[in-house]
Amino acid sequence: MSPSTDNDAAWREEFRARFDRLRSTVNLHPAESTAARTFEAAALTTLTVAADCLPLGIAVVMHLYPLCALRCVPLPWWSAGNLRRTLLLRAIDRHSLILANAGSERAAGAHAPVTVARTPAGIRIEGTYEYMSLAHVADLVMFCAPQAASSRAMFCAADLSGESVRIGPSRFGGSMKLSDTCSVTFENHPVPSHRCIEIPTEGALNCMAQYQRSWFQLLLGEGYLARIDQLYRRWELPRPADLLASLNELTFLKKYSLCLLNEASSPSAVESLSRVAAAIKLRISWLAQSTAAALRGLDDASASELGFLRLQPTSDERILRSLTSTSQDSFAMARLAS
Repeated sequence: MSPSTDNDAAWREEFRARFDRLRSTVNLHPAESTAARTFEAAALTTLTVAADCLPLGIAVVMHLYPLCALRCVPLPWWSAGNLRRTLLLRAIDRHSLILANAGSERAAGAHAPVTVARTPAGIRIEGTYEYMSLAHVADLVMFCAPQAASSRAMFCAADLSGESVRIGPSRFGGSMKLSDTCSVTFENHPVPSHRCIEIPTEGALNCMAQYQRSWFQLLLGEGYLARIDQLYRRWELPRPADLLASLNELTFLKKYSLCLLNEASSPSAVESLSRVAAAIKLRISWLAQSTAAALRGLDDASASELGFLRLQPTSDERILRSLTSTSQDSFAMARLAS
């Protein structure tokens, strides 16, 4: 690990201590009979933490969403991918391992891509991810990266330890440091073959990314809603009719998303899940922004924390661009039909 300043060491120790306390108080490894029930268990953990400390709640989501996606993604039971998934989950659950996820839309194009190269024992990783939460407490990091001299990508679960891993300074300041988001550099870092799955096509890679991102957006939304409700209660903010209407719409959207989680066994089903999760994320982001505006002058730190949701993947701007494109296509189809 790279050397740190005294201040860096202090907040890292504070984060480790607060995260360690969570291990004995909340369920960090939910495993239920269906994807929807697993989501409900993970959501309970998320909202329990985020209601009192949103940055720490975000950090918890960064562990829960890749774990839940890994646990629930439909795979043929006879496939090599399913066997390796089973072995990995068994190790995670047995040792209560903490996961991180590397790579995001936020950092796309900002740096040279992380690449993997095959070796007789597995692969070697080379490169930097600019944003990775839970950098100092995670045991494993999950990511997809292109293979050197190949058009295919590799899904990996790498140990986040050893001299071949370097963790950079915090990417955020203030209370948001408690998400423990840092850059992470891999230098010829080894990953054994049983922790790797080759992604055969670009379509499969996109489907995997959509599924994982849907879990992220849904769980992150639960955390923000819990924090928003807590802040309304603490500051006795008025609850206007448009807020109540939005919360009612979100209740129905969530029910629909849980049905889609249970049925996400095809690319079209994952596409539908992705659209609903993005719609939920956008609506909650608007609620977060309106709540932040109401809090300014009362609780500026909480207002600042709420503002991060609009930037978190997929950003509000990208969702709105997608909605605009879809709306234009729908109008064009309607004109042709008439």
